[in-house]
Amino acid sequence: MRSILLFVVVAVVSVSVHAQTWRLLIPVQAYTVQINRYDPSKLYIGNWSNQLYRSYDAGNTWEIKEIGSVGPLNYITSVVVSTVDTNIILTGGLLSNGIRRSTDGGNTWKQVLIDPDGRRQWFVSEAITEVPQEPTTLYAARGATNNAVYKSTDIGATWDSISVIDQSLTTRLCTIAARPDSANILFLGCKFGVILRSDDHGITWRRVPVANGADSIRPDSEIPKIVFSMRDPQVGYAIVAIAVEDYIDGNGGVLKTTDGGATWDQIAYVDTSFWAVEARPSPDGMNDDVFIGGFRIANTDTVIKGDSLVFRSLDGGTSWSRMENIPWQANERGDTIRNVWVIRYDTVGKKLYMATYVGLYVLDDISSVNDNLTDINASSLHLATSQDVVTVTDDEAFVAGTEWSVYTMSGTRLAGGMVTDVSPVSFNTASFAQGRYLLTWGTRERFRTALFTVLR
Repeated sequence: MRSILLFVVVAVVSVSVHAQTWRLLIPVQAYTVQINRYDPSKLYIGNWSNQLYRSYDAGNTWEIKEIGSVGPLNYITSVVVSTVDTNIILTGGLLSNGIRRSTDGGNTWKQVLIDPDGRRQWFVSEAITEVPQEPTTLYAARGATNNAVYKSTDIGATWDSISVIDQSLTTRLCTIAARPDSANILFLGCKFGVILRSDDHGITWRRVPVANGADSIRPDSEIPKIVFSMRDPQVGYAIVAIAVEDYIDGNGGVLKTTDGGATWDQIAYVDTSFWAVEARPSPDGMNDDVFIGGFRIANTDTVIKGDSLVFRSLDGGTSWSRMENIPWQANERGDTIRNVWVIRYDTVGKKLYMATYVGLYVLDDISSVNDNLTDINASSLHLATSQDVVTVTDDEAFVAGTEWSVYTMSGTRLAGGMVTDVSPVSFNTASFAQGRYLLTWGTRERFRTALFTVLR
């Protein structure tokens, strides 16, 4: 039977319970995403092996900036774009050798924090933060070897160790957050499901209640993200990750504070593992619109719930709905685990970004009620069909080393090859089952993507 192919170029379309439309921007491992606050067309993705992806056109095209040697295995989990000078960018990550800083938008890098004994520094999740009340001040939480908290008062040019967290409080720091209405109140998300609070600019720390009065959750619990409401800084949200199957009961879920972080309570999805949380004012301005993303510890079979789960609450966590039909697929290494590392709200462009293990997604209109498919033809790639044959042409100049591939949405590569000149590339879909497929096109430094659907 003849195939009918419908193309959505550089656009991923899904209709969920709230009718949001997700788009895939790039199918690579994205451990974090950061936005230039004053120019939201400038995006940054933390990848692996000291590779930072940068886009200056809202994710239509990308280039790789190496912040150091690409040999060491590490993961860029923290990216901060200074609000004082957006040319200043700082990065840190899991298994990194310190904090690196750029003063020219990511073109060149300098190491500004290094362990004197050469030990790796773990910035487990988003562990570098700018203080909203004092944007020249930044804090960083080192998550292993010595659990140190560092402070910079010159936009990250120099750093001082201001405290070391005692092992009796926690054995690992995962994230650090500053309450937006105070320059001195800080929070650490930690191993054991512990949240530590400082009221003196990070000098001293104490545990605060996190679950029905208890000051810890489970031995394997981690708190990888803490955010505060843009509407009311007394309200905050945190999520809990589960690492071990033996400790699922009572573990995981969403935490909330309504007293500025003095106490926290589990409010939803206990027994489910999460890594990402974001909050923005709800459309009516009366509550918080909260998004959470799931996580599991490894790419193996597990009974821990979290992989591919994304939920939304329009009422500050009282009720939730799952965001369905996200077009998951494979990353640049062929992996398909669906961990959500960071969800980031663009306060200027009003978009929602989701950095995941399989790619970076964007929700262009969070409040959309349009159930129609959206065709966004922002790409220079053009797909045409004749019978079962798809022909791809590229308006851009030929670049040596360009490769193309076609994947199923579960990550299986069905076709591909090198682009040898400016001639069109064609492939046959006669053997393709009905469904959606992803075309990737580009070099190691720059990718473009297109989705198409085969109907029979």
